[in-house]
Amino acid sequence: MHMSIPDDQRRGSLRGPARSQTLWQRFWKFLRSRDARGYFYIAPWVIGYVLFNIYPLLRTIYLSFTDYNLFLDPKWIGLKNYQQIFFHDTIFRTVLTNMLFYVTISTVMTIVLGLLFAVLLARNFPGNYLFRTIFYVPSLMVGISIATLFGQVFRSGEVGLANSMLGWVHLAPFNWLHSNTSPLLALVAVLLVDFWFIGGNMLIFLSGIRGINPEFYEAARIDSANAWQRFIHVTLPLLSPVIVFNVITNLIWHLQAFEIPLVFASNAGSLSTGQTLGDNNRLATFLTYIYTKSFIFGQFGYGAALSVIVFAITLVLTLIVLWIASRYTVYGD
Repeated sequence: MHMSIPDDQRRGSLRGPARSQTLWQRFWKFLRSRDARGYFYIAPWVIGYVLFNIYPLLRTIYLSFTDYNLFLDPKWIGLKNYQQIFFHDTIFRTVLTNMLFYVTISTVMTIVLGLLFAVLLARNFPGNYLFRTIFYVPSLMVGISIATLFGQVFRSGEVGLANSMLGWVHLAPFNWLHSNTSPLLALVAVLLVDFWFIGGNMLIFLSGIRGINPEFYEAARIDSANAWQRFIHVTLPLLSPVIVFNVITNLIWHLQAFEIPLVFASNAGSLSTGQTLGDNNRLATFLTYIYTKSFIFGQFGYGAALSVIVFAITLVLTLIVLWIASRYTVYGD
């Protein structure tokens, strides 16, 4: 018995291999194109970014809604971690107070002093390269080593270098890291350590100043502008993109303060008792509190919720700085 095949099916069967071959040819042609090479070049970075940035971020957000430790599977608890943090966690309120004090003063201090030193060292005078090196090299040292060094400087009694220097001018020694009369004194000690890292800001500001067209200063001199007027009306406006960059990077860096407060807490004798936040939580920062909750008490879900909150605070502050900068920043020559 002879069965006839409809014409449309016959045409479809004939077109099938040709169509697949055409798709394969197109795919092979794409692989040999310049666009494909571009995708191949960026593929390692994209894969690494997804694996080491996007996935950990999404995983942290998920864990923030769970009760999780290393020995049990995550248990979904909804917003309970966030409710505990915002409404019942008194230590978190202390952390917010500490960070408001520390981040505000440290960011302003490092930006202002870095800009001041950059303006002074931008001038040509004998030994200016030596002074640039002296100011910059300390910022290359590892944070934990700097924290250990200054932990000895701020030791209690007359043993520490800071109290010894106070004794030279006949001032009473301070209990820098665990004072009962001045709760913020421990954070002041952390602020003083930030002087050590001003060299990085200075170098970036110095590069920005050297990139300003000298013709602007020459025109200002012709208009009888003094040094202060040239700084206000020429240097600051043309340096504004660099200032924005330094403000954002310093803001993020200070929000992530960790090594120095942690080591100072150990010098205050609190690490031996399992406390990593200093006496009465005076050295508590965002990261030291996250570390304490996650790795000391094993509350990884709670620590993840704290991490998400810190990420949100950092993002909001960065967007605020960018919004303000968009209204006052001057780009180009």
